[in-house]
Amino acid sequence: MNAYPGATGARLPRWLLPQDWPMHGDHPVLATLHFREDGTHIEPDRDVSGYLALNGALVLPPLIEPHAHLDKTFTVQRSPALQPGLLAAIAAMHQDRARWSADDLRQRARQALNWAVEAGVGLLRTHIDWFSADAPLAWQIVGEMQHPLCTLERVALAPLTFFADADQAEHIAAQVAASGALLGGFIHSSNWDAQAFTHLLQAAERWRLDIDLHIDEELSHDAQGLRWLARYLQHHPFSGRITCSHGCALAQQEDGEAILDVLAQHRVTLIALPLTNLLLQDAVPGRTPRQRGLTLIKEAQTRGMPVLLGADNVQDAFCPVGSYDPLDTLFSGLLSAQLGAAFDEASALICQRAALHDGATLLANDFVIFPAAEAASWPLRSRHRYRLKQGICYGESTNDA
Repeated sequence: MNAYPGATGARLPRWLLPQDWPMHGDHPVLATLHFREDGTHIEPDRDVSGYLALNGALVLPPLIEPHAHLDKTFTVQRSPALQPGLLAAIAAMHQDRARWSADDLRQRARQALNWAVEAGVGLLRTHIDWFSADAPLAWQIVGEMQHPLCTLERVALAPLTFFADADQAEHIAAQVAASGALLGGFIHSSNWDAQAFTHLLQAAERWRLDIDLHIDEELSHDAQGLRWLARYLQHHPFSGRITCSHGCALAQQEDGEAILDVLAQHRVTLIALPLTNLLLQDAVPGRTPRQRGLTLIKEAQTRGMPVLLGADNVQDAFCPVGSYDPLDTLFSGLLSAQLGAAFDEASALICQRAALHDGATLLANDFVIFPAAEAASWPLRSRHRYRLKQGICYGESTNDA
């Protein structure tokens, strides 16, 4: 398989280009991509012999799925939620867990990973439920999975109550550290425990773990998770990365923006999950929902906080639909959160690896190409795509580029 040394005619999003990049009317001038050992170098478009001609195709860095659940996925047909809302979904998931054999977990997780890669995902982070202080079977199964086009990361998702005992918190953190993974936790008004949260953060600090939390997934003014975390960080700075997913309660709290002011100072990344949160929040049988269930996306962006959009659950009791395509997630976010220009601005919400990893580069000789799309209609009418990594095309003949 031949590798191209570069590509011409790439339509890159405005957020990915230097501030002084030339414009053609309201659109950036097309770019030439030079694939080098230290990454991709870009310049305004010119003809270069031997380069792949993209002919104005839309081009993005590999997509990110920052929040998935590969242990739960594709179980809705056998274990649907019996009532709307988060707690009913949790109950249905616990019922289905009896069927989670090694073969069952491997088949469902592999299907999810394949779907994500087909969509152009280059980094997938999955939370895996821990039902005791010891790593579950799914932790091992997913840990063995690999794909040449996608990095797979694991997060240990344990209820906050598991960290109430300091020794048990250390036990969980030690296993996570040995796996090269991230420490997580489910933090909700139904299990709120400030001392347990302290143990979680202290154990993560001692084991030098990054944290990825399910936090304040509710529409309660009284939710304490993010409010308490902001106060804690003011007195105990954390050396690793902290990612907070959901954060729905922020939109209901009078001090929500003040909480963001603090979190923005402490390298906290916010992940919004529009598909699942729109479905699960303010869910009352027989009644149209009145509230959107979204966190403060625009307010976080204004403060310079890294923000991403994730799919969360796919075809399970929490969300009976889904595709592992970040473009579907983005389209949901565009409408529900009233975001800006889809390709030139909002596409950053499904691409920026630096939101999860310090020092990550956006131009690493790895791109998703949308050969038949246009910026005005994207992400709709954009199912056709392929990967261009290290100059090699995956999933597309070069004649169609």
